[in-house]
Amino acid sequence: MSHGNEEMQLGVTTGPERGADAVARLDEEHVPRQRVVEVFGALADVLPYDQPVYRRTLTTRLVTFICARCARTVTQQRFPGPVPRYCGAWCRYQAQRAQTRERVRQHRARSRSAPDKTEA
Repeated sequence: MSHGNEEMQLGVTTGPERGADAVARLDEEHVPRQRVVEVFGALADVLPYDQPVYRRTLTTRLVTFICARCARTVTQQRFPGPVPRYCGAWCRYQAQRAQTRERVRQHRARSRSAPDKTEA
């Protein structure tokens, strides 16, 4: 069971997949998915511990956004939540690496410019 936003990318075809099969696949991806969430809480002292207080059905919606790394416009089926920043796992990984490199570069620059405390 996964939590948070789940993604299903639309409109991007790779390889020989073109024509009627690709169109049928894209039409299937436009169909919203649903997930039932069981909520435990306020009435926990009245109900048995394994019985949810209520159930909520979440439905995906089409979300269009621009990837912060590659600047590509992407449309995905997403469960409710914040709009994603990256079009996929690869862009997220590459952006995280770039942020880490920049952070380490700044840390090393501060370390080199700081006076050496051992020679006092």
